[in-house]
Amino acid sequence: MMPHLVPVVIGLGQTGLSVARFLTQQGIDFLVADDRASDQAGQTLHKIGYDKTVQSIAQLVPQSGAHWYISPGVPLALPAIAEAQRQGVILTNDINLFSQQAKAPIIGVTGSNGKTTVTTLVGFLASQQLPSVRVGGNIGAPSLDLLDDAASCYVLELSSYQLELSTQLPLKVAALLNLSPDHLDRYETVDDYYAAKSHIFSSAEQGVVHRDVAHNATPSAVSKGVRKLQVFSDRPPQDDAEFGLIERGGQTFLARGQAVLLAVSALKLNGKSHWMNTLAALAIGDCLGLDLDQMLTDVCQFSGLRHRCQRIELHDGRTWVNDSKATNVGATQSALRDFESAGPIILLLGGQAKAADFSELARQVTQLHSLKQVLVYGDAGAMLADSLAPFIVPEVFSEFDCMVRRAVQLADAGDVILLSPACASLDQFSSYEARGDRFEELIMARAA
Repeated sequence: MMPHLVPVVIGLGQTGLSVARFLTQQGIDFLVADDRASDQAGQTLHKIGYDKTVQSIAQLVPQSGAHWYISPGVPLALPAIAEAQRQGVILTNDINLFSQQAKAPIIGVTGSNGKTTVTTLVGFLASQQLPSVRVGGNIGAPSLDLLDDAASCYVLELSSYQLELSTQLPLKVAALLNLSPDHLDRYETVDDYYAAKSHIFSSAEQGVVHRDVAHNATPSAVSKGVRKLQVFSDRPPQDDAEFGLIERGGQTFLARGQAVLLAVSALKLNGKSHWMNTLAALAIGDCLGLDLDQMLTDVCQFSGLRHRCQRIELHDGRTWVNDSKATNVGATQSALRDFESAGPIILLLGGQAKAADFSELARQVTQLHSLKQVLVYGDAGAMLADSLAPFIVPEVFSEFDCMVRRAVQLADAGDVILLSPACASLDQFSSYEARGDRFEELIMARAA
């Protein structure tokens, strides 16, 4: 007689708890494991009727053929998980389970930077033309909590952690916005990180991709199984289908082919990174079948998200920018390109490094004609200072608050004070949001 195979939910954050709720609703018996389960997680399990002990991951006894639902924050390289896979356990996740249940088209968005903004913008544009659009995944609600028979479509942000185990996602549209090194504290090589991102195309009907990614990064993975590949870029389009930027009469326009779509001055958000996000969203919406003219009208109403190159208006003649979400080098490089002509820059870097290489950022920083000063803080402060040392001597602070107060002292009228840390926040904050909120508190106290 075959043994009863019991699924296991590993990790009791938002995602793991959503899997537990779903399995409970389906009447499926399961186990849970987490080495650091919070009291709140225990209370949630109690509410859904789970009365078994929460095991440690190392205590689990692998059953060949059983499904283990791995939360994104749990590394697959953990010895207990790697051994379970060797013994025939099927490692999967909530995204795969969701895709098996969803009846409406699914749009997946990934990339090293910009994916939250693009996911949110696509959701906004789609909601203007479709009756019931559900947005979530790596932002907001976990995917399983979005399931709704009345949904017109689902728009999911997908991280590399989620895509590691999602190798057969039946996506209507899969978008890979960009690639730059990140999460090297989790991946052995940058190629491993890129490979995880490229899983998004494995079973997609249509793909949306930046031209540089399509030409240079994992081209075989990009093209595998994708019926149509829609390209966008920050340059003039190369064919009539491509979305890009063109210059006419001294102005920059969003374009498709040689057709002008919209002057970038009509958008509420400035800077090339925001223009790229807009072009990506338009390309995704086009693949979904949304009316382009309607999207161009609606996109002008989108005001962006907090902590992402967000200008804080203090009306003091200075430009204060909260880009706390810039937790990797690529995001900070993009922010510098957006603001390099806006005035002398006081750049605020630091936090918790993710095995990052800061050498390229250091070179870019020192090539800025408008650079006024660099301030660094936190666990990565010394590493950043060493990377910058051949070119510039930054001021180093152990505490975030001290760094920001120094920036306030240095800032003159016309300056750009740019918090774009290139590092995670977890050495001193619970999240990048908490870091950005503290930045705003400190600079607003100055203005009071």
